[in-house]
Amino acid sequence: MTGTTGTSSAEVPPPRKPRRTKAHSPRELAAALGWTDGQMARALAAGTVLPPFDMRTPRWSGTTVDGLVASAAELTAAVPELADRDQLREALGITRGEFRRGTDAGAIPAPDTGEFWSAALLRDLVARAEEVRAAIPPQPLGARRCAELAAERTGLDVTEDDVQVLIDRELVAEVDEYKGWPLYDVAALTALTESDDGRLVLAEVVAARHAWLAASITTEDAAVWLDWRAADLERVAAEQGITPGRDGRWAREDIAHLTDDQDLVDDVRRARLVGPETAATRMEIRRRDFDYVRAAGWVRVATWMEMKVGVRKTVQVPLFRVGDIEDALQTPGVDWEAVRATRPGEPSPLREWTRLPIKRADVVHGFCGALAEQWSIEVWPHYWNAEDRWEIDWEVRQDGHPTLGEVRQALADHPGADAHLGGIHLSTAVGDVIRWARDMLEPGAAVVLDTETTDLGGVVIELAVIDAATGDVLLDTLVCPDGVPVEPGARRVHGITDAELADAPPWADVLPRFLDAVAGRTVLAYNAPFDRDRLHQTHQHAGLDPADLPTDWGCLMQARSTWARTGRWLPLGGNHRALGDARDARTILQTLVAPHR
Repeated sequence: MTGTTGTSSAEVPPPRKPRRTKAHSPRELAAALGWTDGQMARALAAGTVLPPFDMRTPRWSGTTVDGLVASAAELTAAVPELADRDQLREALGITRGEFRRGTDAGAIPAPDTGEFWSAALLRDLVARAEEVRAAIPPQPLGARRCAELAAERTGLDVTEDDVQVLIDRELVAEVDEYKGWPLYDVAALTALTESDDGRLVLAEVVAARHAWLAASITTEDAAVWLDWRAADLERVAAEQGITPGRDGRWAREDIAHLTDDQDLVDDVRRARLVGPETAATRMEIRRRDFDYVRAAGWVRVATWMEMKVGVRKTVQVPLFRVGDIEDALQTPGVDWEAVRATRPGEPSPLREWTRLPIKRADVVHGFCGALAEQWSIEVWPHYWNAEDRWEIDWEVRQDGHPTLGEVRQALADHPGADAHLGGIHLSTAVGDVIRWARDMLEPGAAVVLDTETTDLGGVVIELAVIDAATGDVLLDTLVCPDGVPVEPGARRVHGITDAELADAPPWADVLPRFLDAVAGRTVLAYNAPFDRDRLHQTHQHAGLDPADLPTDWGCLMQARSTWARTGRWLPLGGNHRALGDARDARTILQTLVAPHR
C-alpha cells in the first residue's frame, strides 16, 4: 500500500522573516529606510514623522525599526519639504557673505523648524526677496577701501587718515575683521556721504588735514632743519614737552622754537657721536692722521658700538663726540693746514706730537720674524677674520723645540704684545696638521691607500698602495669579490666590469702583498674610515681574522678640512680608480705641509 504521512504542502507555514536585534542610530535608520541624510534631518526636525527614541541612547530598538521599515513608503511621504541654509540662500539669490550679514542683522529670520525653514516661511521670503536683499547690510571694508568709496561718492580727496578721524568721532564704526584687520560699517559711511551735513563733515576733515600738512613737518625733515639726528629731536622734544601731532608730524612753529634756542641746538650737535672715519672727514684730515689725534689724547672715545660684519663676525667700533672733535681743532701750536695738505703715503706732521700705538698686525709679524730667526724655523701667522684674531703656528725642530711654553713666553716678552695677547692664539689645529703632514712625508713613515668596492657597504674589488714619501707604487691590483655582486651605482662610478674581475686574485692571495706594503707605516687614505671598514668587511667575508689588518690610520680628508679652516668635507676629485685616487690623495698630503693661502 502506498501513501504519505505528515502535513500536506498547502498546510506548510511561510518562513518567518528574521527580526532585527540591533538598535539603530538615525543614520542607520536612514539607510534601512532608503533615505538620504537630508530626509532624515527634515524628519527629525518635523518631530511628527518618527517616534521618539525608545533606547537610553538616541537610538531605536530593533523591533521599532522593523515596524518603521514596514511602513517606509508612508513615512517617506510624510517627510515635510523644508529648506536648509544653502537652499534658502540660493532661493533668495544671495552670496554666503550676504546670508551671514542678513541673519546677523535680522533681515533673514531664524529657521522655524529645527535647523530648517518651513515651506510656508520659504515662500514668504522668496516673495519678498528684493526687500530682504535691500535690508542686508553691505560688505564692510577696510580703511583704504572706505576712503576710496567716500572719495568716489563725494569728489573729495579722502584718505585713510580722514577715515580714521571719522572712526575716532564715532561716525563710522568697526563691525568686523579680516585676518586681524578691522572692517568698517559701509552703510554708515554711505549715509554720511549722502547727507549735506555728512558731506560738510567730510569736507572739514579733509580741509583740516591739508591745513595740518601745510603747518607741519616730518621727523626726517625736522632733523635736517635742525642739523640733528631724528633720535636727538625725539629726545629733546620729550624733555621740553613737545609732542608730534597727526600722522607723527611736528608743528613747524614748535621746530622753529627749537631753532631759536641756539645754545640748545649747539649742545645737541656737539653731543652727536660719530665713528673714526666720519671724525676724520669732519676734521678734513686723513684717517691715519686721526689716529695721531687720538693717540695724542686730543679726543677720547665716548662709547663703543658693536657692529656686525658678515654673517658671524662682530667688531667694536669707537665713537667720538662732535664737540670733542671740534675742540681738538683748537689745540694750540698744531698747523692743521699742513696736516690737511699732507698727501697719501707721506708721513704725518702730527708725528712730532705723539707716537702711534703698535698695531696688532705689526706685533704679530714682528714677533714671527724674531721667532723664526731665533730658532731657525718656519713660523706661520694667519689672520682669522671671522673671529678677529691672529693664529700663530710654527715648525718644531727634531729636538722638540721651541715648545708651546717657550713660544708663549717669547710672545709675552715681545715689545707691544702685552696689549694684544687676547687676540693672538698660539699653536692651533692647523699647525698640528702641517707638522703631521711633514712627518708623514718622511721616508718610510707612511703609505697612501685607496680602494674601489662593490658598493658603499660592500667588499674591495680594487686596491692601490703607494709610498707617501716617493710616490712609488707598492701595490695595484684588482680583487675578486668572491660572489658579492657589483652594484650598478658603484659600477657607474669606477667602471670596473665583471669581465675584468673574472681573473682577479682572491683577497687571501692579495693579503700578504698588502701587509708587506704597509708594514710598519701609517696608512693614509682620503676618508680613511670608509677604506678601513671596507678592508675589514673584505677580510671577514674571506673568513679571516680582522686583527691581522693595520691599525695605524690617518684621514687626509679630515686633515685637509682642518687645514683649510672649513667645517665641510672637500671632495678629492680623482678619476675613481684606486691608483689614480691614491696619487691624488698624496698630492693633497703634499699641499698640507705649508699654510693654506
